[in-house]
Amino acid sequence: MKNNKFENRVFGAVLVKSVVANYNADFTGSPRTLPNGVVYATDKALKYCIRNYLKGDSKNILFYTTRYKRENMQPLDIDETYIELFGEYPSKNKDIKEDKKDKKRTFKEQIKVEVDKFIVENEGYNIVQNIHNNYLLKKELNDRKTQFHIIGQTTDDIKRVPILQNLFKALDIRLFGATFASKEGNLSIHGNAQITHGLNIYAENNIFTEDIVSPFRNSSDKSDNNMQTTKGVQTVLEEGHYLHNFTINPKNSEELVKLIDNQGYLTDDDITQFKVAINRGVSYLDSASKIGVENEFSIFVTLNKNERIQLPSFTTLIKVEAQLDSFKRKLDLSEIRTLLNEDGIKNKIESVEIYIDATKLDYDDEIFDIEKVCVKSIVSDKELKKCPK
Repeated sequence: MKNNKFENRVFGAVLVKSVVANYNADFTGSPRTLPNGVVYATDKALKYCIRNYLKGDSKNILFYTTRYKRENMQPLDIDETYIELFGEYPSKNKDIKEDKKDKKRTFKEQIKVEVDKFIVENEGYNIVQNIHNNYLLKKELNDRKTQFHIIGQTTDDIKRVPILQNLFKALDIRLFGATFASKEGNLSIHGNAQITHGLNIYAENNIFTEDIVSPFRNSSDKSDNNMQTTKGVQTVLEEGHYLHNFTINPKNSEELVKLIDNQGYLTDDDITQFKVAINRGVSYLDSASKIGVENEFSIFVTLNKNERIQLPSFTTLIKVEAQLDSFKRKLDLSEIRTLLNEDGIKNKIESVEIYIDATKLDYDDEIFDIEKVCVKSIVSDKELKKCPK
């Protein structure tokens, strides 16, 4: 199947449940809280889970994940990471100066002579771009790595092109963008997928601390009890339901992609992978503090192509409430249903996808009354309502 360019805008939200766990700790080890006491998580916490899930597929290139040097286990810096993934930065000749004694050729032709000479002397290079008397040459090394060489009048003018082409090979950069501060220059890529901080929309924000014991003594401890095993504490949230809002807008990076020969646009496959990762990535990441943290709900509202309507944030429109007669929490989407069924909005929507963990959340059948809705299990992808074709 052809992997088409993705061109729709998307509005959505994802709900993360945390029970006696710590989804996103501050530097003291406690769940993060706003000044009013409401627990929250940063967008980085969710992006970390998404990247961690995506890197499980070997075909994906992820740039912003930690890699280590084999010899000393030190993390790679940003330049070392680039070279590890894509090969060396573009090499280049010194800027060619016009030879005014050469009456047979124009300056443009003089540069082309140097280019042709380089191609003959260095097997495997081909011209891939020519911008203002600057030639970009490319040599394929393997499936992922390439070598670029630049020859021209002002070679620095074009060196960012191959770097950007390589960076857009990384799925997480196509999704979330990048601030690339390297020895080769600073580049800023506006991410197509923007994720907000996640606020706990559950009524309670009960944080507690418990004692834990290490099986080892602290050899640097000078107290009278320095021969005893070490005691410590961990701080967790009793129960929380973090709601992250997100948007997808492929036009965020469109102009930059056009400048590099349309290499690196967002694709249908990218969005398919993003949906799976945002639905499963949190549950997939297991650690001592995150074993009680799981995905429980998400919604994707995809607009028609070229639609410019702006939907409000879903953060205040979705509610999770306790129930007296059940251990499950109640998901209330009545305000979402009202919004999406409004005249002037419903005809601008291509599809609405809802994913829900019915083992954790109860819900009213009103969620099936949203036009063009498809409701599935977030665990198994089983259709809970026959989805439109």
